[in-house]
Amino acid sequence: MTVESGPIPAIHGVVRWRIADLCHWLFDEFGLSISEQIMSRELRAMNYRKLSARPRHHA
Repeated sequence: MTVESGPIPAIHGVVRWRIADLCHWLFDEFGLSISEQIMSRELRAMNYRKLSARPRHHA
């Protein structure tokens, strides 16, 4: 699966998948246009979770 294998920077132009990148990839690969909200909902249904950067203290 494309999400698990991750993007290939030379081919996909990104180093990590974002929801927007996956939507663009899906359109380029299959001609399907879906919103980021639907992509996010489908990924959550497949037990994928959003990773966020670890917050840093301001000081």
